Amino acid sequence: MRKTKYSGHRLSGVRNFTKPNFGLGSRQIDKCLINASLEQLGGVKNNTHLARLPACRAFSAFLKENTDIKRLKQIEKTHVLQFGEHLRERFESESTFSSASARDYLSHVNVCLAQARGDEAVKVLATKELDYPSKTGIATVDGSTSSAEHHYIVSNASEPVAVLAQLQRAFGLRMREASLLDCNKALEQMQVNAEIVIERGTKGGQPRNVPCDTTSQRKALERGAKLQYQTGHDNLTPTSMSFKAFQTAVWREHQRIDCGYRTHGERKHYACEYYKSHVGALPPVQAQVEHGKAHHQYLAEQLNISVSEAITRDKVARLALSKLLGHHRLSISNAYVG
Repeated sequence: MRKTKYSGHRLSGVRNFTKPNFGLGSRQIDKCLINASLEQLGGVKNNTHLARLPACRAFSAFLKENTDIKRLKQIEKTHVLQFGEHLRERFESESTFSSASARDYLSHVNVCLAQARGDEAVKVLATKELDYPSKTGIATVDGSTSSAEHHYIVSNASEPVAVLAQLQRAFGLRMREASLLDCNKALEQMQVNAEIVIERGTKGGQPRNVPCDTTSQRKALERGAKLQYQTGHDNLTPTSMSFKAFQTAVWREHQRIDCGYRTHGERKHYACEYYKSHVGALPPVQAQVEHGKAHHQYLAEQLNISVSEAITRDKVARLALSKLLGHHRLSISNAYVG
């Protein structure tokens, strides 16, 4: 007989908020959040409640895999931000999981956590705090980390976190990929082939080659290699920390230095710079021109070419960019450059 997935039970009496799971009737985080959802809806297992169940399970699974969190009381806003970035990777990597799905999941988790805690202290906003694209999947605002913001982080962060920001900006890497990059090995690859191979921490374990021919790229690798020489480790993660702990420590440090900083903005900077250098004109989010026909017309005027040639040049650049970012779908570039 097939076991039915847990869908919650009504709580009786007044909850004890001093308990590790806020008196939500379970030791498991997903079940606690599901019970909180049911409580918020007055005990009715309606469509809203049923829609929240996958999000609660996904959040719990994420915490188990990527953090050391065991109880609801241990959850900080940092962990919800990390989950939000995890959802971004899902909608960029999985054709069946859209940016609209990511927004819905995050919203569901926000509601359930607020009900569980009795406050909104760990609530994370998809647009304002994570710079998600609209539900169409097309960015309309430039989410690139500015030079000033980048330099402020690099100047005030610990050495591993500073190097992390430089590597993400220089090569368009995910935080996990940059954290696990062997800069010594990458320097050797750069000198031989003018490109580096991203292998560790990639989505689906698929390696990819990234061109390495600029001064900023070389300096980022040299700084990383120097750090590795000092630590005796082959990546940025301190030898005294698990990778799980390092991820959380990085997010906390970013929040302490600049609560508005998002590592994903470094990838967006790389994407926009790549587009400009390979197309010869600004992408939609920086030109402030609507995606599609209006932007193709803008390119034709800026580059003094036909609209059909503008369309081709735009498409070639977007496809190449999606591959450099670790994807193989043209639509993913839309979430970065518009």
